[in-house]
Amino acid sequence: MFRRFAFEDGRLVAAGRVLADGVDVAYLCDVALLPSHQGSGLGRQIVAELLALARGHRKIFLYSVPGKEGFYARLGFRRMTTAMAIFDDQAAATARGYLERD
Repeated sequence: MFRRFAFEDGRLVAAGRVLADGVDVAYLCDVALLPSHQGSGLGRQIVAELLALARGHRKIFLYSVPGKEGFYARLGFRRMTTAMAIFDDQAAATARGYLERD
């Protein structure tokens, strides 16, 4: 439903999107920046713009790369106690830190 892109000299350097139903649920996903642009505030700006666009949904979910939780916590996200997932390669997802070990 919503997307933001950042370009530098005609080259895509950052992108993010929100999948949403327009009322109840919005899902912030695929926020990505070139390594050269991380730490510059650009990621925070893209997420802030996407959150502003998604405002009005009753809940906004996020699926993050392990280790980036602090970044999103500073933007208001809180860890859920009920989130669950099925990956096509459960063992690899567990090894990369996406799933808890049994």
